[in-house]
Amino acid sequence: MELHRILTSSFASRTAVIATYVFFVSTMLSIGLTVRADEIRGALRNRGLLARVLVANVILVPILGMVLVKLFPLSADARTAILLLAFVPGGTQAIQFTAKIGKNIALAAALLFLLSLAGIVVSPLLAALILPVETGVTIPWQHAVGFIVLFLLLPLLAGFALGRGATQVAGALQKPMLLISNISFVLTIVFTLGLRRKAAGSIGWAALTAMALLILLSMAIGWRLGGPDKSARQVSAIATSMRNAGLCLLVAAASFPGRNVQTATVAFMALMVPPNMLFTACQRLRGGRGQT
Repeated sequence: MELHRILTSSFASRTAVIATYVFFVSTMLSIGLTVRADEIRGALRNRGLLARVLVANVILVPILGMVLVKLFPLSADARTAILLLAFVPGGTQAIQFTAKIGKNIALAAALLFLLSLAGIVVSPLLAALILPVETGVTIPWQHAVGFIVLFLLLPLLAGFALGRGATQVAGALQKPMLLISNISFVLTIVFTLGLRRKAAGSIGWAALTAMALLILLSMAIGWRLGGPDKSARQVSAIATSMRNAGLCLLVAAASFPGRNVQTATVAFMALMVPPNMLFTACQRLRGGRGQT
């Protein structure tokens, strides 16, 4: 049974899709209302940090993925899913956690765009080099770029515009947009929980272990290469560990129809959020204690 049909057939799944789009729009609008465009540009000028994060995401994590699929007895579909996830950085849900690190909201937004674009550009090259030639990986370019523009870039620019031209409106919208962002994220998790659990239960312990290690070791890589600033390390760790599962689902649907690559990708999505949620909570708690 094709996972795409399951994802779009039920009320819960349709609600989750709507909540996901609301989450991205409200989150990026909230960031645009909170930070200034020059702060984003300032984050992008930190070339040393950005270079290290790119190395972590497009070189070290793919190598980690290739090592993990050699170490565990995996099915062909689970192996393909793990390699795709290792190849594709720019997990958009990372912004839910990186934006909570108040000192570096601008860096969180900058990395979201940088890694999302890197995922679109780099992933087909890595897939062509590593995956078997007969798989014929297809990247849905128009959908991926359209998503970045419509649901990430335009809301951010709208927030910037309101912040400069209508400061009172911008101030009034900040808290409601943040609240909508948090609620829509929770709804996305709740309405996809059953599907994620089912997917995780169907791929076997070896694949789950390999995926968990991919997440945790990617987080460690991002932390290590995040530089001396603690908040930058936190943003880097989360951004590196949360792979672009949404784009991987599109790739799997286009390139591997009728196989379980999509199911394995959804299982990864089930594993990806809890450790990052716990990591963010612990870092905020430690930060709060450090200020008292």
